[in-house]
Amino acid sequence: MPEVLLSNDDITVLGPPEILEVLVDIGPAGIRGSQVFVGIGDPNDPDTVIGQTPIINDLYINTSPGENYSYMYQYQDLPGGPSWVEKLKINPTIYSNKFSPTYTSGAASITIPIADIVTVSGPALVAGNFSIQCTINNANPVAVSAVPSVSGTDLTISLKAASYSGSSWSSLSGAVTTYILITIVEV
Repeated sequence: MPEVLLSNDDITVLGPPEILEVLVDIGPAGIRGSQVFVGIGDPNDPDTVIGQTPIINDLYINTSPGENYSYMYQYQDLPGGPSWVEKLKINPTIYSNKFSPTYTSGAASITIPIADIVTVSGPALVAGNFSIQCTINNANPVAVSAVPSVSGTDLTISLKAASYSGSSWSSLSGAVTTYILITIVEV
């Protein structure tokens, strides 16, 4: 209660209270902040172990290699009940895979659905949007070129490769393990 320091009919001056108490350890616990879980598999799959009961707005990152690797999900309250909703891929512009195309006279091609590489939400991608790195598994040194082209919803990579043995180059032939790494770039 404030103490009266001066008083008359026109003005009253009040001072601070004699004692001020601040209680910091009393009251109910607040709602936990957004928790980020990391696990193996789709969080909507009942077999996926999360470790705690999620609350609305919690996040989950899938570390299982495969189609949904590195996707981040958010736990949302939906009309059918709470569910994990896919929000984004943490590394959305990187794609890598191993292929075994058959080379004929040093030429081969690989076709990949663009949707497997990146989710397109803006203008359609063109060949110049794809930066392709290619490595060929071979006992001898290999020179390779990779030329992208886009047709509809697919990216086709035309490969030309030659192997160096002794003192000469020869065109690759047969099924050869080929590693492809693709990143998305602006044109």
